[in-house]
Amino acid sequence: MEKRLRLISRMMQAGMASVAIAGVVTENLTWVPVAVVSLVVSAVPSLLRRDLHLVLPVELNLWIVLALFLHVIGGFSGFYDNLPGWDHLTHAMSSSLIAALGFVTVVALDKYVESIYLPGSFLAFIIVMFTMAMGVSWEVMEYVVDEVTGSNMQYSLSDTMVDLLFDAFAGFLVAAYGAYYLRHTSSDHFVESLQLVEAKAKIEAVIRR
Repeated sequence: MEKRLRLISRMMQAGMASVAIAGVVTENLTWVPVAVVSLVVSAVPSLLRRDLHLVLPVELNLWIVLALFLHVIGGFSGFYDNLPGWDHLTHAMSSSLIAALGFVTVVALDKYVESIYLPGSFLAFIIVMFTMAMGVSWEVMEYVVDEVTGSNMQYSLSDTMVDLLFDAFAGFLVAAYGAYYLRHTSSDHFVESLQLVEAKAKIEAVIRR
C-alpha cells in the first residue's frame, strides 16, 4: 500500500513538471513559476526523510502533493475560471493539509515540551482555530494583492465567505479524525513514528559543524 501511494505521488509530481515544460514550450508562462515552486515544495518531505531522517506519514505526504497538484492543474487548465467549485475544492484540500500539519506539530510539542499539556478536546479546538486563522490570513493576502496589482483573486464577498466555510469544514474534519486517531493510537506511538528524536540529533550534528 505504501509503495502504491508513493507511486501516485511521483505521478502527480511528474504532472507538475509537465505543466512547467508545457508552459515554456507554449510560452504560457503564467503558471510555470507556480508549477516549479510547487514541485520543489512537494519534494520537501523526501528531503527531510533523506537528510534529517524525519519521516512524515505517507498519507500526509500524498496529501501535500495532491493539494499542490490540484492547484497547479487548476490554474494551468483554467479550471479556477471555468469549472464551478474548483476554487472551493482546492481551498478545502489546502486547509485540511494545513490542519494536518498543525496536528502533527501540536502533538509533537505536547510530547516533547514539558511545560505544554493539551487535552484531546483542546487539541481539536487548536487545530480548528489554527486552520481558520491561516484561511483568514490567505484571504487578507488575496485582498492586498488585488488592491496592489489590480488582479481578481477575490471574486466577491460571497466567494470569500464560502472559501472560509470550506476552511472551517476541513479544520473540523481533521480535528475530528485526529481526536478519533489519538483515542485508538497513543500519541507516543504517533510521535515516535515521525522519528523526531533522530531528526533532532541530525540537526544538532549539522549545527555543531
